[in-house]
Amino acid sequence: MFQPFIFIYLLIKLTPPVSPKGLSVIQARQVGGLHEKKVNSAPRLFCLLMLTFLRVEVLVGMGRWSEWWWWCARPGRLPRAAPLSILLATILTLISLLFLLNAKGLARQKWADPLIHELGDHDLAGAPQHHPDLVTYIKQLHLLTPHKGPYQLHNPNITDFSQNGQSKKVEEILKGKRGGVFVEAGAYDGESLSNTLYLEQQLGWHGLLVEPDPWNFWSLRKKGRKAHAVQACLSPSPFPREVTFKQSDTMGHIASVGEEGSRRGIFTRVKCFPLYSLLLALNTTHVHFLSLDVEGAELQVLKTVPWERVTIDVICVEHRHIPEGSQALQNFLEEQGYILHASLGDDYIFVRSKLQESPANDVL
Repeated sequence: MFQPFIFIYLLIKLTPPVSPKGLSVIQARQVGGLHEKKVNSAPRLFCLLMLTFLRVEVLVGMGRWSEWWWWCARPGRLPRAAPLSILLATILTLISLLFLLNAKGLARQKWADPLIHELGDHDLAGAPQHHPDLVTYIKQLHLLTPHKGPYQLHNPNITDFSQNGQSKKVEEILKGKRGGVFVEAGAYDGESLSNTLYLEQQLGWHGLLVEPDPWNFWSLRKKGRKAHAVQACLSPSPFPREVTFKQSDTMGHIASVGEEGSRRGIFTRVKCFPLYSLLLALNTTHVHFLSLDVEGAELQVLKTVPWERVTIDVICVEHRHIPEGSQALQNFLEEQGYILHASLGDDYIFVRSKLQESPANDVL
């Protein structure tokens, strides 16, 4: 409502006074009385266009304000205000275009379930990990599809990007299997220290990359990985939740109560989804290789898996930061039918003891 008044006020302040000859005081001094200089009619036309754009025609019908139209229409009023006016018009136009494009983009988006996009995060808090609405919510709003273009790697000549040969060990265990399915939680930037990039490039594997850190995830998406991706953490509970995440390059983790209270470091809020929910969103319950590096929550994540419904052939777990200890991790997985096959650096490699009996429902 007050936009036209503010604009006219700026014009008054920025426009120099006018001499009787129709020239500004500065121009009159430059002429020095020796000759008169005609004023270009462009400022007058520009003024009229700007007033029309700002809809100040409403003011024309208001008795005492109508004189401003004629004041602005007189020659010589806008030579100094024109650049500012152009800038304001450009900004207003860009803002209008952004709103228009955003509205059209939302109107074009189609939802498989029209109710999903109306759900708030609180509506899914505490939902069972197998709930169809939760699975659809992940699939439609969080799960990003594989990149179709070429890889954009910093070190394209490297083949095995894993830190201690984890990728080659998996290839050895599964006897060079091609077209397998992986899940890598703690995917970092999708290249450095990756336990799955070798399998993807050399053996045609596909799967899911999970990375909660927004900076790392942004880097990951630029690498052109041929795998689904989700910017979230694996939930340490059998239901979705939102947590405070402490960003720290490769050492990012869910913040403890003490860390969150101290506020020392960089923190952000991230969503956590159960591993089983993510697998259902991918339409698979058979994973050939799970790489789990979530800085301390590994055992809690594994305890959320309904092992009677999920088949995982090989599991690589970082055990150094697990509060319950490495032995607790080994005991739990042995109870699920796994044997400790190798130790590489800070990682344990577990293999399902009945690997040869696994079903073949591994299509994404």
